[in-house]
Formats: sequence, C-alpha cells, structure tokens
Amino acid sequence: MGRCNGRCTLVGFCCLQLVAALERQIFDFLGYQWAPILANFLHIMAVILGIFGTIQYRSKYLMM
Repeated sequence: MGRCNGRCTLVGFCCLQLVAALERQIFDFLGYQWAPILANFLHIMAVILGIFGTIQYRSKYLMM
C-alpha cells in the first residue's frame, strides 16, 4: 500500500469539504434560502481553487 503525503491528505480533505458543501447546497435549494445558497457557492469555488492549487502546487491558490 502506498504512503500518503501531505498533498494527498490535503486533496482528500478538500474533496470531503466539496461533498459537504454540495449537500448543503442541495438542501438550501429545497428551502429557497438565497443567502446560504450564495455562501455555499462561494465556499465551493474556494474549495475548487484549493484543490487546483494543491494539485498544481501553486502557493497563491493555497493561501486563499
């Protein structure tokens, strides 16, 4: 079995955050709560940038 370094752990953590944010987004759409929908959308975009920064190893994206 391979060893998981820090980047692998960070990508796994970001993927779990992305799944949780998408679940919250679905439930907020069911309740028509527009402020949480916007906040969840911004959170999803930040997580995607974090995953991209981790895979590409760009520190500017990781700082966000």
